[in-house]
Amino acid sequence: MRARFRNLMDKYVFTDSLNFDDRVLNLICIVGTVALFASAVGHIIENSSKIMMLVKIVMLFGAVALLLVANKFKLHNQGRLIVIIAYCDLLFPLIFVTNGGSMSGFAAYFVLTINLIILLARGVVLYAALITHIAIIVGCYLLDLLVPQVIAPLSTFQRYLDNVISIVIAGLFIGFIIKGLSGLFIREQVKATAASRAKSEFLAQMSHEMRTPMNAIIGISSILASSEDMKQHMDGMKKIEAASTHLLSVINDILDMSKIESGGLEMLSETFNFRGMLDGITAIMNIAIEQKKHRLSVYVDPAIPEYLTGDRQRLAQVITNLLSNAVKFTDDGGDIGLSARVEASDSESCALAISVTDTGIGITEEQRGRLFVSFEQADNSVSRKYGGAGLGLAISKRIVEMMGGSIRVNSEPGAGAEFIVTVTLRAGTPPEKSPSADREGDFSGKTILIAEDVDINREIIIALLGSTNITMDCACDGRQAVDMFAAKRGGYDLIFMDIQMPGVDGYEAARAIRALDVPNARSVPIIAMTANVFKEDIDNAREAGMNDHLGKPIVLGDVMRVLSRYLRGRS
Repeated sequence: MRARFRNLMDKYVFTDSLNFDDRVLNLICIVGTVALFASAVGHIIENSSKIMMLVKIVMLFGAVALLLVANKFKLHNQGRLIVIIAYCDLLFPLIFVTNGGSMSGFAAYFVLTINLIILLARGVVLYAALITHIAIIVGCYLLDLLVPQVIAPLSTFQRYLDNVISIVIAGLFIGFIIKGLSGLFIREQVKATAASRAKSEFLAQMSHEMRTPMNAIIGISSILASSEDMKQHMDGMKKIEAASTHLLSVINDILDMSKIESGGLEMLSETFNFRGMLDGITAIMNIAIEQKKHRLSVYVDPAIPEYLTGDRQRLAQVITNLLSNAVKFTDDGGDIGLSARVEASDSESCALAISVTDTGIGITEEQRGRLFVSFEQADNSVSRKYGGAGLGLAISKRIVEMMGGSIRVNSEPGAGAEFIVTVTLRAGTPPEKSPSADREGDFSGKTILIAEDVDINREIIIALLGSTNITMDCACDGRQAVDMFAAKRGGYDLIFMDIQMPGVDGYEAARAIRALDVPNARSVPIIAMTANVFKEDIDNAREAGMNDHLGKPIVLGDVMRVLSRYLRGRS
């Protein structure tokens, strides 16, 4: 009997195969069953009312049936909680009235179910179960106080039985709590260890991914410094550019994940040419594709509208990442496919299915479970062979979900992979052509102020904008930028403002310029041009009165977009 009881408890209460809610509700049922069983046995031994014994036996079988049915059909959830609690509440007045009322030891243990209700229930279920439970308990004690004659007296035998069963029930609660706490501690410890290991592996991978291109940049620069061979210089510059691009992509992945984790990644909305976006992506990827002698096939459904509205840059980022992975994990001479098809459309929107296929190494079922998880590699040995930071797919998944879409993968080991992105974009109208479209890169007549304390950074921005015919003045710190703006009486059309400068930083300088009593002080566009690219940095720039934000390293296309946005149409 003792062994069976222990097996019952191990199966329904102390097991790790059931979740916490299941075990708590099972414990409620078992406590009620034990108490009811003891009370019925006491009445049988003392030859009490046969009707009362029959009622208790019926409810006893009901409690056991409820326990078995709830476990067989997995009824432990918020919708069934109130039913189970209500059944135990029916047991309480029955045992209370027939077992000595407030003198009964069982009453205290039913009061403990309040704690279980609070642990499990939420919202309306919590209040309904809790109010019902408390009302029944208070009603029973008032009955004992006001009408004591309806309470059956507690005999010596029942008191003895009460004490024994009280110890048993107390042991169940204590054992359950100890088991629950120890299990929670172990699970948290395992989770913390796994998280620590994953982040350590991630940092090691990041170190490798960043040091490899840096080693190439530094090494090739040293070689070129001592070489006068122009052909070698040209080849070296291409290699430095490729290594720099790879390093920047790694840094961008880290920053994107940081933005996502902090809720700082925002989706933009712009009208763009969908086919043109795909052409741009494939043009970029063609270099790597040709190096590995892959065959690339592209299909675009004719039903896709020419212009769509959404976050062009982020969608291109996802597609580029999928194509990069396809190229990376496919051996030389393989096949890469990119297709975009319409799944559904109406006059206002278009649901697209964009798929990237390859004939590469494929993915196992176990690897698919970790494929989209941050700070984890699907297979560390594969990542060491093929490279990669292991953040691209996690970032892609979050971006697609923020667009209201989804991403999934079909793959078998050795049989390639297919990644499918589904996303809905709004239909767009062709943008109106600007009268100055033929002179889009010409900003003759415009004057900008560049506030930057690092010489090489000033040289880079001046060189990048050299062909735009824009007039550029430079300030070496924030104080000088404010003085130059004031001296020119607001005669600048735009200001590029670094943040980390000695003395007066970019934030202070922007506030000081906005406070000047000179023309254009409150309307001149001030653009943060800084390596501080986290959400809080962007928010701080806007709070300081800046209009926009450009992250370093500087990309010419981004600079030109900012100039076009803020200088076109300004007199």
